[in-house]
Amino acid sequence: MAKKITLLIFSEEGCDRVKRLRFPRVLVPIFLVALAASLGLAGYWFSQYHGAVGQMPSLAAYQTQSQRQQAQIQAFAGRLEELKSQVVRLRTFNERLRVMANLDKPGAQEEIFGVGGREGTASGPGIRLSATSAERRLQVLQRDLDRLSAESEAERQMQQHLAAFLHERRSILAATPSIWPVRGWVTSGYGRRISPFTKTARFHAGIDISTRRGTPIVAPAPGVVTFAGREGGFGRMLAINHGHGIVTRFAHLNKILVKAGQKVSRGDVIAQVGNTGRSTGPHLHYEVLLSGVPTNPMYYILD
Repeated sequence: MAKKITLLIFSEEGCDRVKRLRFPRVLVPIFLVALAASLGLAGYWFSQYHGAVGQMPSLAAYQTQSQRQQAQIQAFAGRLEELKSQVVRLRTFNERLRVMANLDKPGAQEEIFGVGGREGTASGPGIRLSATSAERRLQVLQRDLDRLSAESEAERQMQQHLAAFLHERRSILAATPSIWPVRGWVTSGYGRRISPFTKTARFHAGIDISTRRGTPIVAPAPGVVTFAGREGGFGRMLAINHGHGIVTRFAHLNKILVKAGQKVSRGDVIAQVGNTGRSTGPHLHYEVLLSGVPTNPMYYILD
């Protein structure tokens, strides 16, 4: 058996010009394998290129969808913040209306957003969340938006019921001390505080509103003056009975402009801010009593 193979190459000019190429026989299978590998690799890269070209429209569509989802997420987030603020305002106003109507006692507000439950890929029977984070975020935002919309509608319905109730009991609303008796800075709130005189914790039955001496004080609701004079550490003090068990008291006055037994209307000037009695500076000590029990005046003020 020949160990070499001769390859004859004839020129177009004639048979007398022939080139001979000799190479070992063992190179033939190596050459065939290399040729097959080259053809296979070329086919693979061609298929990859063809697949990539075919996926380009899908990639463009996915990018467009992603941009649209991002815009939806931003719109949902803005709407959620708007609804949250709306529900907070409605709930705060409704709580004040309930206090004014003596329907319940004021309490701590519940959180608008509750958290809890498991995280997963399902949001309910037959509902499967998308694997993409953007679509999962959209699902969560949509759920929160639905919940807030329902809560907002519930607060609106509550407000309608309260309005109907208060319409029937307008006398209670008229007797409620719903405006500021004087404008200024609330320097001490209702509840326990450190006494500026004893430096110990004491219960403060009203609020202190600081402003300049002589500032006019107005009646926060219509009523009858039941006391006008001096009262120990309160200095010059004024008390008004508004009916339905509601009484307001005004202390440390500079001057009292009404008399006991006199009827007053909401907004009437009744006294001037002073510094009489046990006081560290000009201010109004303002109290609201319900059936003789001090309550937080801030629960009644609407303006």
